[in-house]
Amino acid sequence: MNVVRRLLKIKKEADLKKSNKTNFKSIYDVLEINDNWRNSPQVIKNIALKELTIESTQIKNVPCFLFKPNFKYKHFANTPKTNEDILFVYIHGGGFVNGFAEQGAYLIKAISRRIGCSALAINYTLSPEVTYPFALNQIVDVYLEIIKNHKPNKIIIGGESAGGNLCLALLLKLKSLNIELPKMAIIASGFLDLTGSGVSYVTNANTDVSLSGGQLSYMANAYLMGEKVKKVSVSELKNPLVSPIFGDFSNFPPIFFSVCSDEILYSDTLTAYQKCKACHVKTKLVTNKNCFHGYMALGDFFEEGKLVCNDAAKFIKSVFKLKTINLIPERKSSKNKIRKQNSKTQTNNKKNLYNAKQFLGFN
Repeated sequence: MNVVRRLLKIKKEADLKKSNKTNFKSIYDVLEINDNWRNSPQVIKNIALKELTIESTQIKNVPCFLFKPNFKYKHFANTPKTNEDILFVYIHGGGFVNGFAEQGAYLIKAISRRIGCSALAINYTLSPEVTYPFALNQIVDVYLEIIKNHKPNKIIIGGESAGGNLCLALLLKLKSLNIELPKMAIIASGFLDLTGSGVSYVTNANTDVSLSGGQLSYMANAYLMGEKVKKVSVSELKNPLVSPIFGDFSNFPPIFFSVCSDEILYSDTLTAYQKCKACHVKTKLVTNKNCFHGYMALGDFFEEGKLVCNDAAKFIKSVFKLKTINLIPERKSSKNKIRKQNSKTQTNNKKNLYNAKQFLGFN
């Protein structure tokens, strides 16, 4: 976790330094600086996907991936085999302008390990090639097609960052159409307020190691305006289907939230959680310090992710009234164990650094 935090901080500082010296001509200039995540990094294919059976498909002309657990390790022998009728529909993050469906493999794998579900990831079209509501409409179309053969009360929707935004926007849209909602949702570090009005946009500007307010503003503008130079008005950004934080959460299904308390988007999650409580929606919030934006999306890759996925599994169990789940054991905290772990970490430091750099898109 510390290695990734350090790398993210270096990358953010370099991005900010470069952006201050550059006059952007288009959103593509920002994409080039901030991220190259429009294709699957090799580390995703090498590590995350190897324990999942994957099938590419098209649903309403939208590319999707079907995932099924394929665990062969003794540690996961207790993964439930009776919950394959539960479908986890994953919507990836990336600020609406980056990301890809396979990046959900870590989280999909973590949830599948615990409850034995199958999963489907939606590879919606990114901005600035298309603008709102194109991606949201694609997700709605996919959901409507899914429920023709799959009961909504057996569906979990989930996603991180912009994916969390699209999850809540999906719920709002379905509710307005009087369509049956999924059983529950999982929102990790949701980018839920594109106006950037939360207090954490100011208080956590220096503690967030991966995001900046300027970066989020560019992404919001690209999502609504594409390549146009014109700046989006606040009234447009306050549209509940654009910034779900301004929507009506009444009659929502149960929602599980996770967020890092020192990230810029902390206020988005906290406000959404409080709105759920006010609307008597069953909900749970799990926070962590000294992590990074969307850390839950890496599932069992880090100890913090492992623990929050355990919490999510417990929440899923209570919502679906499951008999069993497979919680992944916590790391023992004895001094000897910690000493051994530290020694092992030092021994594998170069390998960890290499994997982290690959994952984050470093050359």
